[in-house]
Amino acid sequence: MSGLDERLGDIARDLLAQAAERVDLSGVKDVLAAIERHGAETTGLDAEVTSAVPLVDAERRALEARLRARHGDDLPIGYRVDPAILGGLVVRVGDQMVDGSLSSKLNQLRQAIAG
Repeated sequence: MSGLDERLGDIARDLLAQAAERVDLSGVKDVLAAIERHGAETTGLDAEVTSAVPLVDAERRALEARLRARHGDDLPIGYRVDPAILGGLVVRVGDQMVDGSLSSKLNQLRQAIAG
């Protein structure tokens, strides 16, 4: 590997490390805020939350409280674990989806760098 290749590898590794450090539940607030901004009718809606790792009970309760406050107490909420999203959440309510996943953010960064 040339010196330039090694430096680029170091930069990419540092970027991923920084992104991983920043992945925490604060991203959940962003996802929920986006869902609230876009709102939807509560009739016939359901929600699906995808996370990279299983959510703990406190996280689920907080998430459910926010979603049901916006969309109604009868909103069914399903949970999936998909390690491919790397971190953050993907939340779908009805036909609306907010992708706050780390994999999506890294893909956006990759596209921005590629120009």
